[in-house]
Amino acid sequence: MPDQLRLAVVGCGGISKAHLNAVQKCDRAQLIAVVSRDKGRRTAAAQTYAAPCAYGAYEEALADPNIDAVVLCTPSPLHFAQAMDALRAGKRVLVEKPMTESHADGLTLVAEARRRGLTLMSAQCCRFLSVCRKVREVLRSGQIGRPLHLLYTNLSHSARTPDWYKNCRSVLMESSGSHTFDFFPWMADARPIQVYATAHNNSSAHTGDDDFVAHIALENGAHAVTYTSACSRKPRKDLIVVCQRGTLVLDCWHALRLDDRPLVEEPRDRAYQNAFNRQMAEFVDAALTGREPESSGQQVLPSLAVLDAAMESVRTGQVVNL
Repeated sequence: MPDQLRLAVVGCGGISKAHLNAVQKCDRAQLIAVVSRDKGRRTAAAQTYAAPCAYGAYEEALADPNIDAVVLCTPSPLHFAQAMDALRAGKRVLVEKPMTESHADGLTLVAEARRRGLTLMSAQCCRFLSVCRKVREVLRSGQIGRPLHLLYTNLSHSARTPDWYKNCRSVLMESSGSHTFDFFPWMADARPIQVYATAHNNSSAHTGDDDFVAHIALENGAHAVTYTSACSRKPRKDLIVVCQRGTLVLDCWHALRLDDRPLVEEPRDRAYQNAFNRQMAEFVDAALTGREPESSGQQVLPSLAVLDAAMESVRTGQVVNL
């Protein structure tokens, strides 16, 4: 087994910094290249993170025999094609969420990775947050009974839609919803069975939806609701899980209480990066040992089915059964 996994980070936008920081923290990872069409961004990233190579074309990284794996930090409409190209080039893949924009594309990608015996992992960072892992632990233990309701609220204000969002099937469902569509079933250890969603555009400065609500029924009887808005002047981000014998309150993403009792407390400015560090360590270990990682392509397929169903529900105004 090799001692290190040699990586290229593809895309040098905002989210790439968390991945690049995580590579630096991982003793078993070696950064070989950064990739961006923007010369200024790739040059700056290469200098900051001491990458030996800075490629302007993705194809250059795929052709580099010194690269074992790619970390795709690119817009979601590019994920499927770029991940498929990487697998066909013999590279392991860690791809930002959502892994693909549809369940069908996800199935195709998973099948390709399995056929080639390569690691495919989706960067569902919430699975690696201390607070979210503790929620899952408590729910699986049964100590406060089964979950009844899960309510996630994400309120922010955006002056305009970032350019890279403009080709997404749904701006907020792919950026925010892809977290909850994955971690609701994962936390509750229950399959999603029904989805109803609404989405709206409230500002001419925004491309596509700037708020959405999705109601997800889980097979264990729990009901999960996720609400995201880019129109709120007052920010808020939290998760409340109402169970039969207690209520979990998660202050995203650093603190968790059971009723009035603290369960987890991390420095607010470190919690998010710590999750990315754990995520990278998981990917690297899985790729080097050949085991299935947490948040593997196979494991996140249900979240893509929810994404499809939510978009279908918005289009038709109907409940969609999975």
